[in-house]
Amino acid sequence: MYVVIGAGLAGLSAALTLQNSGAQVTVLESADRAGGRIASDLIDGFILDRGFQLINANYSEIKRWGIASELDFKEAPRSVRVSFGTDYVALGDPRTSPFSIFSSASGSLASKAAFLKYSISKPRQSESLETHLLRCGTADLYQKVLRPFLQGVFLADPSRVSAVVGKEIIATFISGRSGIPAEGVASLPIALAKRIKDLRLNTRVEQIRDGVVSTNDGNFVAKKIILATDLTTAGQLLEADEVTPFLSATTWYHTTSNSPSDQAQLVIDSQNRGPVVNSIVISNLSHKYAPIGQSLISSTTISHASESEVRRHLALMWGVSTSTWRFLAKYEIHSALPLFAPGVERMKSLRVSEDIYHAGDYLTAPSQNGALLAGRLAAQELILDEGL
Repeated sequence: MYVVIGAGLAGLSAALTLQNSGAQVTVLESADRAGGRIASDLIDGFILDRGFQLINANYSEIKRWGIASELDFKEAPRSVRVSFGTDYVALGDPRTSPFSIFSSASGSLASKAAFLKYSISKPRQSESLETHLLRCGTADLYQKVLRPFLQGVFLADPSRVSAVVGKEIIATFISGRSGIPAEGVASLPIALAKRIKDLRLNTRVEQIRDGVVSTNDGNFVAKKIILATDLTTAGQLLEADEVTPFLSATTWYHTTSNSPSDQAQLVIDSQNRGPVVNSIVISNLSHKYAPIGQSLISSTTISHASESEVRRHLALMWGVSTSTWRFLAKYEIHSALPLFAPGVERMKSLRVSEDIYHAGDYLTAPSQNGALLAGRLAAQELILDEGL
């Protein structure tokens, strides 16, 4: 028997890869559900994702598992609303919004043309995403649009993000099809978990020694183990130091009977007038996210902020009064995404000892695709070592 510890996206992908090779696999998960950091709650008739997350239906690993067709997928607009002063401008994919590129409010035409140069340029291993974008001449487009947008993507200033990893993620946006499942992002791991033959929930791993996995529900003797937990738990079980820094974020939910927009565009602030990095009327993307007659606004911050500061900034970004908006909930996510800093190289092998492999987005890329990919690669390396 092979054991996968953790039923987040990486663990589910690893288990399914092993399972499809004919191996007997048991997945151990300490929580009462699968999904890890991807979860959705139902509160007062509203669907609240634990952290604002869009799913890219064109992610290679999503397509590999053929899962999008099971999600009742609602595709997001291929444009963002850029707020500045008392006005805003919509900037979108020129294939669907060809005239948006001519607005000088979001950057000069030359800087937008430079972004095309960026798309075919090669990043340097040691440079940051910010340095790479500016080196290509994006100038005011970077300051007004790209920087505030990318802060919401990476949960960090682009000056702290690897140019190599950054370009990979940006490429997925260019070629992608982002959106959400109609009933919450948790639909993704739920659909994958249904394919697992032996998934043990509420099973907390306490120790790994000599191929024996000790849990609160007994011992499991494993031929090999894939450790697909969060990095802190992995470090504790392996008695190793945590080396990859993680970034935090807070998702705020407000409701109103008077929606600030009838669109599902992501709103960013070109002038950085407050703590909010992005906001969206998420119920415009999927009407199931809010009861009839109500709208649900999801907003993200990456620095400490009070609810009053968030509310004030949202009024500026949306250009409406937020005084009557009802504060519904906030989620503080302390390990939301791994930080891939400039110059950091990714591991070439996911094997950490004779019997243990590890998997997680902190080993590949800060995205759902990165988590799924890490799980598959760990399982494939195990399969190759075992000759399955």
